[in-house]
Amino acid sequence: MPPSRRHSALIRRLIAALVYFKLLAFLPHAYAQGIPTVQQNTFRSQWVGEQVDQIPLGGGVSPFSGVGGLVGNLQTQDEVKREVDASLAGVKSKSPFSIKPAVGFGWEASNQGVTNQSSSGTYYSAGSSPFVAPSLALLYDRDHGPWSISAGYGVGYKYYSNPNYVANGSGSLRNSFSQTAMFQAILTMSRYMINSLFNASSGNGYDASSGSNNRQTALGGSVGAKYLLGNYARFMANAGYNFQNYSGSTVTPNNNTANLYANLAPIYYLSDKTHLSALFGVGSTSQSLQQGSYSGTTNAGTNSILANNLSAARNYAQLVNEVTYDITGKITLDAGLGARYITSTYSGDSGYLGLKPAWVLGIAYTPTTKTSVTLSVGEQGSDIVPSLNFLLNWKPRDKTTFSLAASQSQNFANSVASQYQVSRSLVGTVTQNLFTSVVLQLSAGYATQRYINLNSGPSILTISQLPSNYYTANASVIWKIRDWLTLNNSVNYNGGQTVQGANGSSIPQTWYSISLNFAL
Repeated sequence: MPPSRRHSALIRRLIAALVYFKLLAFLPHAYAQGIPTVQQNTFRSQWVGEQVDQIPLGGGVSPFSGVGGLVGNLQTQDEVKREVDASLAGVKSKSPFSIKPAVGFGWEASNQGVTNQSSSGTYYSAGSSPFVAPSLALLYDRDHGPWSISAGYGVGYKYYSNPNYVANGSGSLRNSFSQTAMFQAILTMSRYMINSLFNASSGNGYDASSGSNNRQTALGGSVGAKYLLGNYARFMANAGYNFQNYSGSTVTPNNNTANLYANLAPIYYLSDKTHLSALFGVGSTSQSLQQGSYSGTTNAGTNSILANNLSAARNYAQLVNEVTYDITGKITLDAGLGARYITSTYSGDSGYLGLKPAWVLGIAYTPTTKTSVTLSVGEQGSDIVPSLNFLLNWKPRDKTTFSLAASQSQNFANSVASQYQVSRSLVGTVTQNLFTSVVLQLSAGYATQRYINLNSGPSILTISQLPSNYYTANASVIWKIRDWLTLNNSVNYNGGQTVQGANGSSIPQTWYSISLNFAL
């Protein structure tokens, strides 16, 4: 694209990034999908192809899928270089459409690869299988006048030829099928800006939040607008919805969780560096279980009862007064304090209702073009504990990148009624170009998760297959033999996915994958 268009596109994306930081500070749990987590990386670790739904959220840190590249920008560095060279040479810019078919042929081995039966029950042992993995990505990215539009769809399938090999479960979950989609539109005018983002994903994996292999389908959308009222006043509004379906296992046969929110905020500019605002927000967090457990209480004590077709929702309205201060041009601080009122459709939800404080603290620090830090923490909406998001990206050298992400998120448990599930996650990743055509990636994570009873009593439910804390690790090497040919090697460890071994011991999952991948 011409330099002027490239410059305007950069400005629009910068404005969009600032708006998303603002939203991140106000609603940490609603935008947790933009922060990579151990749980999400574990679930998506065997997906094939590009995960395009994560592209507008900053990429995300995820292990290599065995086939396909890392989640990244719509354009690779090579494509950007070719485009810049073409524009400088006065050559017509390339089409905004990009089609990326690929196929991989490989072999995978897992210490949980085979299911065995004995007199004492079912146990797992090592197994392996060849596989073939086709994938396709369709991408669109264009700036047209005041509009900046990006869209993408990615789909992949991993077929294991050994019918006895256990991959992401058994039966219909054994062969991984994944697909992702996204659409983002940004309109930038002299007096207002509108940003919309919609994404969707569906695939198989090990779900640490229920302790089972299942299929998850997620839909999300958000729209934000900012309008210039005068020299010193702005008006901001945003709304969003995200929905997740868990299915395919006895623990989560067809269970759903959802979040809905809307915010209005007048903003007054005391100076170029100091902004005051008052945000009014409403929203709801809901759960719908086809089957699950819930806690029943009696005079004799507590017990767990199986429930069918159970639904519940927690609704809120809140008002938060906030100040935003640009400290140095590289450091921006957000601080807000207010109140919220919470109601519930679940009769046993008594300990976290009524009038509650609401607060938020956010900071963004960008000392150089190679380093960025964002942090948001707060207790808002239907939260029962503070939510937290932290993301550090650092590129000390052209061949080295480092990222660190931490989060504390909460929602209705997807397999248990009347309980909130609180998850904490810490993920670190280092990517190093060893040679011109060889890339090494090391990733490690630690996660904890627990139930909190909504009647303010102690958590009285334990699910035997749910890991309370665990570690994950990944080491991957990709050798780019040609532009269209790569050799991928990946070793993964998941301390959260444990099964019974032959001697009755608990075995964490370890698997190795090697594949030769052809891509256009």
